[in-house]
Amino acid sequence: MQPKFALNDNTHLVTPVRRTDTVTLIVDGQQLDVRYHRLTKHEAELTINGEVRKVYVAQDDNRIFLHLDGKVWQLDLLNEFGAGDAGNASSGAINAPMPGVVIEINVETGQQVKQGDTLMLIESMKLQTEIKASISGIVKKIGVESGANFDKGILLVEIETEEKSTEGEE
Repeated sequence: MQPKFALNDNTHLVTPVRRTDTVTLIVDGQQLDVRYHRLTKHEAELTINGEVRKVYVAQDDNRIFLHLDGKVWQLDLLNEFGAGDAGNASSGAINAPMPGVVIEINVETGQQVKQGDTLMLIESMKLQTEIKASISGIVKKIGVESGANFDKGILLVEIETEEKSTEGEE
């Protein structure tokens, strides 16, 4: 079995080889010596080939959110026997990947959006994550308000494809 991860839509093959308190990883054929030292529940020191960095981590099933070097990274463990954890990309319902708070909302009900547009910014455990449109269409519903706390799984935004919004208009 070859573990596969998706980072920013790029798939990487990772082969872990344990060695004392350091793990040696072969990532796409390149060897990395990695040490992960947890400081708090969501804060750690990550040492890669001797370089120490502070990282904030939140995990949701096979999805890991990392705040490292001023950027937020989403790392997905892919199922090697399936198509991966892409979710239901054809659905316009975007649910909260983790509990958190809404920092800002960039759209309003009735607004047309394109796939990949940033709809809102959320924060969870010091990690800020952009919520992007999974499909192009019209914003049908916004399930949260700016500044509001929310639980994992709650509907953040619902987008209706343009075909569905014009079906009943004959």
